[in-house]
Amino acid sequence: MGSDISLRYAFIAPALFGISLLAAGLITLAAGLPDDVAHTISSIFVLLVMVSLYRPQGLGIDSLGYSLGLAAVLSAISAGIVLQAVSIGAIALLSKVDTAATAAITLPYLFRLALIDPLAEELCFRGVSLTALERHGLPFWAANLVQAALFAAFHFNIVQSAYALVCGLVLGGLRQRDGIVSSAIAHCTCNLSGVILGMILAGVA
Repeated sequence: MGSDISLRYAFIAPALFGISLLAAGLITLAAGLPDDVAHTISSIFVLLVMVSLYRPQGLGIDSLGYSLGLAAVLSAISAGIVLQAVSIGAIALLSKVDTAATAAITLPYLFRLALIDPLAEELCFRGVSLTALERHGLPFWAANLVQAALFAAFHFNIVQSAYALVCGLVLGGLRQRDGIVSSAIAHCTCNLSGVILGMILAGVA
């Protein structure tokens, strides 16, 4: 991997993430598209922005850690399920929110929630931000804490941000151990299992 990624990209990446999400949202809203379609288009746009930022920083395909063994894949999947279970339990305990309530489940919604959004977030926070911080001298634990705090700040809710901080730390650890594909698998699994667990809870409520 290259070593010339600038430290400023640790903070530029999250800023671009937010700006591109806002811009895409405003454009799709102005176009009068249905909510599901608008959100999906916005998410794809953000993902493309993150890919375009990720690749020029010396973070090409060789940095992904895509050749995971079965044990690493199962570990990532398990981590995603545990993270979602902890999330549902924490929200139910701390905010008294009905965790059985779910949004309308449509294909665009699942596509966005379980694939596009987590991939964009991994490229941004565990990809560019974490790598930039590490390459400029921060020990992993400190770099991981900073990127997780940035990730938490994007959730704009005390309960969700606290959970996102823990989630970001775990995902950062997976990226450090096995590559960003590992953290992406865990993140996708976490989001998808949230839908499944929500449906189960709704069925027994």
